[in-house]
Amino acid sequence: MTQKQRNALIAGVIAVVLVVIVGIGWAIQSNRDTSGEAGDRPGDNSSETVAIDVKVAAEGDYGLGVGDPEAPVKVEIFEDFQCGHCADFKKVANDELLAAAQDGSAYVVYRPMAFLNEWSVRAMNALGVVLDEAGGQAALKLHDLLFANQPSGTVPSDDEIVALAVQAGASESDVRKGIEDLSFRQWVVNATDDASKRGVTGTPTVFINGKPVGGQTIDELTANTFKGINAG
Repeated sequence: MTQKQRNALIAGVIAVVLVVIVGIGWAIQSNRDTSGEAGDRPGDNSSETVAIDVKVAAEGDYGLGVGDPEAPVKVEIFEDFQCGHCADFKKVANDELLAAAQDGSAYVVYRPMAFLNEWSVRAMNALGVVLDEAGGQAALKLHDLLFANQPSGTVPSDDEIVALAVQAGASESDVRKGIEDLSFRQWVVNATDDASKRGVTGTPTVFINGKPVGGQTIDELTANTFKGINAG
Protein backbone atom coordinates (compact mmCIF):
# COMPACT_ATOMS: atom_id res chain seq x y z
CA MET A 1 0.00 0.00 0.00
CA THR A 2 1.39 3.38 -1.00
CA GLN A 3 1.53 6.35 1.38
CA LYS A 4 -1.18 8.01 -0.66
CA GLN A 5 -3.46 4.97 -0.24
CA ARG A 6 -2.74 4.81 3.50
CA ASN A 7 -3.62 8.50 3.87
CA ALA A 8 -6.85 7.97 1.97
CA LEU A 9 -7.75 4.98 4.16
CA ILE A 10 -7.05 6.92 7.38
CA ALA A 11 -9.15 9.85 6.13
CA GLY A 12 -12.01 7.48 5.37
CA VAL A 13 -11.87 5.93 8.83
CA ILE A 14 -11.87 9.35 10.48
CA ALA A 15 -14.89 10.38 8.43
CA VAL A 16 -16.81 7.28 9.49
CA VAL A 17 -15.94 7.89 13.16
CA LEU A 18 -17.12 11.48 12.91
CA VAL A 19 -20.41 10.36 11.38
CA VAL A 20 -20.92 7.87 14.22
CA ILE A 21 -20.11 10.48 16.86
CA VAL A 22 -22.48 13.00 15.29
CA GLY A 23 -25.16 10.30 15.09
CA ILE A 24 -24.76 9.41 18.77
CA GLY A 25 -24.87 13.08 19.73
CA TRP A 26 -28.06 13.60 17.76
CA ALA A 27 -29.65 10.52 19.34
CA ILE A 28 -28.80 11.73 22.84
CA GLN A 29 -30.11 15.20 22.10
CA SER A 30 -33.29 13.86 20.54
CA ASN A 31 -33.99 11.82 23.66
CA ARG A 32 -33.40 14.67 26.08
CA ASP A 33 -36.30 16.50 27.56
CA THR A 34 -38.28 18.80 25.36
CA SER A 35 -39.45 20.98 28.18
CA GLY A 36 -39.56 24.00 25.90
CA GLU A 37 -42.58 22.46 24.23
CA ALA A 38 -46.01 23.24 25.59
CA GLY A 39 -47.97 20.29 26.89
CA ASP A 40 -51.38 19.73 28.40
CA ARG A 41 -51.43 19.77 32.19
CA PRO A 42 -53.87 17.47 33.96
CA GLY A 43 -56.27 18.38 36.67
CA ASP A 44 -56.35 22.15 36.27
CA ASN A 45 -59.93 22.19 37.54
CA SER A 46 -59.71 19.11 39.74
CA SER A 47 -60.67 19.24 43.39
CA GLU A 48 -61.92 16.25 45.30
CA THR A 49 -62.19 15.11 48.91
CA VAL A 50 -60.92 11.67 49.86
CA ALA A 51 -62.09 9.48 52.70
CA ILE A 52 -59.66 11.10 55.12
CA ASP A 53 -61.48 14.40 54.63
CA VAL A 54 -58.73 16.36 52.98
CA LYS A 55 -58.67 18.19 49.69
CA VAL A 56 -56.82 16.46 46.87
CA ALA A 57 -56.11 18.43 43.71
CA ALA A 58 -53.51 19.31 41.13
CA GLU A 59 -50.74 21.37 42.73
CA GLY A 60 -48.90 23.75 40.47
CA ASP A 61 -48.06 22.30 37.10
CA TYR A 62 -46.72 18.91 38.10
CA GLY A 63 -47.90 17.87 41.55
CA LEU A 64 -50.78 16.16 43.30
CA GLY A 65 -51.47 18.07 46.50
CA VAL A 66 -53.12 16.56 49.57
CA GLY A 67 -54.37 18.78 52.38
CA ASP A 68 -54.41 22.52 52.95
CA PRO A 69 -51.98 24.53 50.78
CA GLU A 70 -51.83 27.05 53.66
CA ALA A 71 -50.50 24.46 56.13
CA PRO A 72 -47.30 25.54 57.92
CA VAL A 73 -45.22 22.81 56.27
CA LYS A 74 -45.13 21.88 52.61
CA VAL A 75 -43.75 18.39 51.98
CA GLU A 76 -42.85 17.57 48.38
CA ILE A 77 -42.03 13.98 47.51
CA PHE A 78 -40.25 13.45 44.21
CA GLU A 79 -40.83 9.88 43.11
CA ASP A 80 -40.69 7.53 40.15
CA PHE A 81 -43.32 4.80 39.86
CA GLN A 82 -40.62 2.25 38.97
CA CYS A 83 -38.40 3.23 41.91
CA GLY A 84 -38.23 0.45 44.50
CA HIS A 85 -36.95 2.82 47.19
CA CYS A 86 -39.92 5.11 46.50
CA ALA A 87 -42.24 2.17 47.13
CA ASP A 88 -40.34 1.47 50.35
CA PHE A 89 -40.64 5.09 51.47
CA LYS A 90 -44.35 5.02 50.71
CA LYS A 91 -44.85 1.88 52.81
CA VAL A 92 -43.02 3.37 55.77
CA ALA A 93 -44.14 7.00 55.66
CA ASN A 94 -47.35 7.39 53.70
CA ASP A 95 -49.92 6.78 56.45
CA GLU A 96 -48.27 9.32 58.71
CA LEU A 97 -47.94 11.80 55.87
CA LEU A 98 -51.65 11.57 55.11
CA ALA A 99 -52.40 11.92 58.83
CA ALA A 100 -50.30 15.10 58.87
CA ALA A 101 -52.27 16.35 55.87
CA GLN A 102 -55.52 15.50 57.62
CA ASP A 103 -54.69 17.29 60.87
CA GLY A 104 -53.47 20.36 58.99
CA SER A 105 -49.84 20.19 60.04
CA ALA A 106 -48.56 19.52 56.52
CA TYR A 107 -49.48 20.01 52.90
CA VAL A 108 -48.26 16.87 51.13
CA VAL A 109 -47.40 17.12 47.45
CA TYR A 110 -46.54 14.08 45.38
CA ARG A 111 -44.24 15.06 42.53
CA PRO A 112 -43.93 12.14 40.11
CA MET A 113 -41.15 12.12 37.56
CA ALA A 114 -40.04 9.54 35.01
CA PHE A 115 -36.43 8.71 34.30
CA LEU A 116 -36.05 4.98 34.92
CA ASN A 117 -37.90 3.10 32.18
CA GLU A 118 -41.05 2.73 30.08
CA TRP A 119 -43.22 1.98 33.13
CA SER A 120 -42.13 5.26 34.70
CA VAL A 121 -43.49 7.16 31.70
CA ARG A 122 -46.66 5.15 31.16
CA ALA A 123 -47.60 5.08 34.83
CA MET A 124 -47.12 8.82 35.24
CA ASN A 125 -49.06 9.47 32.04
CA ALA A 126 -51.91 7.36 33.43
CA LEU A 127 -51.87 9.41 36.62
CA GLY A 128 -52.18 12.58 34.55
CA VAL A 129 -55.06 11.16 32.53
CA VAL A 130 -56.96 10.08 35.65
CA LEU A 131 -56.31 13.37 37.44
CA ASP A 132 -57.61 15.25 34.42
CA GLU A 133 -60.64 13.05 33.79
CA ALA A 134 -61.67 11.76 37.22
CA GLY A 135 -60.21 14.21 39.73
CA GLY A 136 -57.97 14.15 42.74
CA GLN A 137 -59.55 11.33 44.72
CA ALA A 138 -59.19 8.84 41.87
CA ALA A 139 -55.68 10.11 41.10
CA LEU A 140 -54.57 9.57 44.69
CA LYS A 141 -55.96 6.03 44.65
CA LEU A 142 -54.24 5.34 41.33
CA HIS A 143 -51.00 6.72 42.76
CA ASP A 144 -51.15 4.04 45.46
CA LEU A 145 -52.17 1.30 43.03
CA LEU A 146 -49.31 2.09 40.66
CA PHE A 147 -46.80 1.57 43.45
CA ALA A 148 -48.61 -1.53 44.72
CA ASN A 149 -48.43 -3.01 41.21
CA GLN A 150 -44.87 -1.94 40.44
CA PRO A 151 -43.62 -4.42 37.83
CA SER A 152 -40.47 -6.45 38.35
CA GLY A 153 -40.36 -7.80 34.82
CA THR A 154 -42.66 -7.24 31.87
CA VAL A 155 -44.24 -3.79 31.77
CA PRO A 156 -48.03 -4.06 32.23
CA SER A 157 -50.16 -3.69 29.12
CA ASP A 158 -52.45 -0.76 28.39
CA ASP A 159 -55.40 -2.96 29.39
CA GLU A 160 -53.83 -3.61 32.78
CA ILE A 161 -53.13 0.08 33.34
CA VAL A 162 -56.69 0.96 32.32
CA ALA A 163 -57.94 -1.66 34.79
CA LEU A 164 -55.98 0.04 37.58
CA ALA A 165 -57.44 3.40 36.59
CA VAL A 166 -60.96 1.94 36.71
CA GLN A 167 -60.19 0.35 40.09
CA ALA A 168 -59.18 3.81 41.28
CA GLY A 169 -62.57 5.18 40.32
CA ALA A 170 -62.17 6.44 36.76
CA SER A 171 -64.45 5.56 33.88
CA GLU A 172 -62.83 3.34 31.25
CA SER A 173 -64.42 5.34 28.46
CA ASP A 174 -62.90 8.52 29.85
CA VAL A 175 -59.34 7.31 30.32
CA ARG A 176 -58.60 4.54 27.83
CA LYS A 177 -57.67 6.75 24.89
CA GLY A 178 -55.42 9.01 26.95
CA ILE A 179 -53.64 6.01 28.45
CA GLU A 180 -53.20 4.26 25.11
CA ASP A 181 -52.11 7.43 23.28
CA LEU A 182 -49.85 8.69 26.08
CA SER A 183 -51.70 11.98 25.84
CA PHE A 184 -49.76 13.48 28.77
CA ARG A 185 -46.32 12.35 27.62
CA GLN A 186 -45.15 15.96 27.28
CA TRP A 187 -46.34 16.71 30.81
CA VAL A 188 -44.26 13.76 32.00
CA VAL A 189 -41.20 15.11 30.18
CA ASN A 190 -41.70 18.63 31.49
CA ALA A 191 -42.27 17.47 35.07
CA THR A 192 -39.09 15.43 34.98
CA ASP A 193 -37.12 18.37 33.64
CA ASP A 194 -38.62 20.66 36.27
CA ALA A 195 -37.52 18.24 39.00
CA SER A 196 -34.02 18.22 37.55
CA LYS A 197 -33.95 22.02 37.66
CA ARG A 198 -34.89 21.79 41.33
CA GLY A 199 -31.75 19.74 41.89
CA VAL A 200 -33.41 16.34 42.11
CA THR A 201 -30.94 13.68 40.96
CA GLY A 202 -32.61 10.56 42.38
CA THR A 203 -35.75 9.28 43.99
CA PRO A 204 -37.21 9.42 46.51
CA THR A 205 -36.22 13.00 47.25
CA VAL A 206 -38.14 14.98 49.85
CA PHE A 207 -38.31 18.75 50.16
CA ILE A 208 -39.72 20.52 53.20
CA ASN A 209 -40.66 24.15 52.62
CA GLY A 210 -38.44 24.20 49.57
CA LYS A 211 -35.35 22.63 51.13
CA PRO A 212 -34.16 19.07 50.50
CA VAL A 213 -34.29 16.59 53.36
CA GLY A 214 -31.24 14.37 53.78
CA GLY A 215 -31.04 10.70 54.66
CA GLN A 216 -28.78 7.83 53.65
CA THR A 217 -31.47 5.21 54.21
CA ILE A 218 -35.25 5.09 53.93
CA ASP A 219 -35.51 5.08 57.72
CA GLU A 220 -33.29 8.16 57.98
CA LEU A 221 -35.21 9.95 55.24
CA THR A 222 -38.48 9.14 56.98
CA ALA A 223 -37.23 10.26 60.38
CA ASN A 224 -35.85 13.51 58.97
CA THR A 225 -39.07 14.17 57.07
CA PHE A 226 -41.21 13.94 60.19
CA LYS A 227 -38.64 15.86 62.19
CA GLY A 228 -39.10 18.67 59.67
CA ILE A 229 -42.88 18.44 59.87
CA ASN A 230 -42.83 18.56 63.66
CA ALA A 231 -40.46 21.52 63.61
CA GLY A 232 -42.82 23.42 61.35
